[in-house]
Amino acid sequence: MRFRFGIVPALAGVMVMSAGLEGAEKVLPRPDGKPADMSKPVQVYILMGQSNMLGFGKPSRLQGVAAEKYPYLVDDAGQWTVRKDVRNVFVMCSGNSAAKDRKNEWMTISGNIGPEIGIGHHVGHVTDAPVLILKSCIGNRSLGWDLLPPGSEAYEHNGKLQPGYRGTPKEPRGDTGGDMSKGWYAGCQYDGDVAAAKKVLANLGKYYPGAKKYEVAGFFWWQGDKDMRNAAHYERYGKNLVQLIRALRKDFNAPEAKFVTASLGQTKMGSKRGDGKILDAMASVAKSDQPDLKGKVAFVYTHPLSKGGSSSGHYGGNPETYMNVGEAMGKAMVGLLKASKKAEVAKKKIVKKVVVVPESLKREGVSRLLRPAIKGLESRRYSAVLLLLGRVEKLNQKNLAKGGGDRAGLEAEAKDIETIRVFIDGQVDKALEEINGFVAVGNLYRANQVITQSNRYFGGIKKYSVPVGKLQRIFLKPDRKAVILEGSRFYQLLAYFERTRSAQTVEQFEKFAKGAGDSVYGKAATAVVEALKKDGEAELDGDALVAGGNEG
Repeated sequence: MRFRFGIVPALAGVMVMSAGLEGAEKVLPRPDGKPADMSKPVQVYILMGQSNMLGFGKPSRLQGVAAEKYPYLVDDAGQWTVRKDVRNVFVMCSGNSAAKDRKNEWMTISGNIGPEIGIGHHVGHVTDAPVLILKSCIGNRSLGWDLLPPGSEAYEHNGKLQPGYRGTPKEPRGDTGGDMSKGWYAGCQYDGDVAAAKKVLANLGKYYPGAKKYEVAGFFWWQGDKDMRNAAHYERYGKNLVQLIRALRKDFNAPEAKFVTASLGQTKMGSKRGDGKILDAMASVAKSDQPDLKGKVAFVYTHPLSKGGSSSGHYGGNPETYMNVGEAMGKAMVGLLKASKKAEVAKKKIVKKVVVVPESLKREGVSRLLRPAIKGLESRRYSAVLLLLGRVEKLNQKNLAKGGGDRAGLEAEAKDIETIRVFIDGQVDKALEEINGFVAVGNLYRANQVITQSNRYFGGIKKYSVPVGKLQRIFLKPDRKAVILEGSRFYQLLAYFERTRSAQTVEQFEKFAKGAGDSVYGKAATAVVEALKKDGEAELDGDALVAGGNEG
């Protein structure tokens, strides 16, 4: 799915902790009223939690400030705008009882609001496809009990066994099988919320007119008020949150779906109480290096966004709190989507660099003696391939000199040997060309990087080793080592910025540029700062920046 991305804002007062980027426009334009391209699958975002997510923002209190603070919500006549490319659906149930439709309309302001408005506008703005914001939740529910996800096992806390999924206080390790006639069980609300959302998706045309297909692209989670009052729940919140992410992805067949969490509005960082434990758990999960979480989870610190009140008091019904949190969560999701898109582009670039064995060597009749050499080409073990080739070539020439036998086969083998030699020679030329290209623009750090990598493939091949050996000896000189070290710092700073997109990192670039002066890396750092001042969303290619910094 393609996404439309605008300028990255400096999100004042918002802390987004993720491996993604805060990539969305600071001020959204008004929706154009046009429908989405219905030939594409609907991109579904599922919103879950408790009363925070439920939404108690009063629209009447929003009317006086919308034009100034959220101008995309109102038209010139002061009427609420309507997005015809984003559907707003809200279903609610208690436990796993039958759900009721609470809202099924195009994205606009009607009735009390939650974070879905800010989320829907920001995600809808960057998505080149129809979007469905699907909220399925109810108030007064905890992750450690009511919303406990499948796969959660019973555990001990202060000498007492806590129920696992579908267990009960009397039978913590039991399994009610989802039967509510046996009483409320751990995960009862999870079962209900998931079933309600699945029912909407099973009847997609009813909730998104004209839609035929859908993809669950992400989840939003704003919850924690009930857990913060129970030590057994808030102390295990991080583990339960990870299990929730995995369970939801599995239930909705969306292994790559992104996940955004938000802290309680009244909770300040550093709090040692239950709400602080939950905040810390959310932040920790967003920073996880686990493969299924890294770059796919974001956390929004909402205290600077809240206009007062607490989660238990629904923030006094102040709609600005719900709008601010919704916008921040939407921007965090956009950042994850953008980071994912960039990762896909990078992956494609890597795929393009994969060596393809010449087509003529892929036939079934290739000599069995050359098959190990062909496998060596696939793994780029060129030095080893040439050693093997030398032995096969001697045997081939000996057999040809004898005459008789399968002469046609031997001649084909000799031709294949030459094909392999020419192919390896071409790979050496490409490696040297890349190395010399970096040297030519003064990017000794990247040249040294490529040499280190290429040595594994071409070490021992004279055509490669002789010129590269000379370069490596030059790189050992103190002035060259200093240049390489400076380049390492530049690329490390660039990589860190791509992960965080923070204003602090831009300041670090300015400091680096000042210290590096007129060196290629100093000029590149200056180019980074200038590019970001023009467009905070600018794509930054380190190699191109260093090459450009050397021009003139």
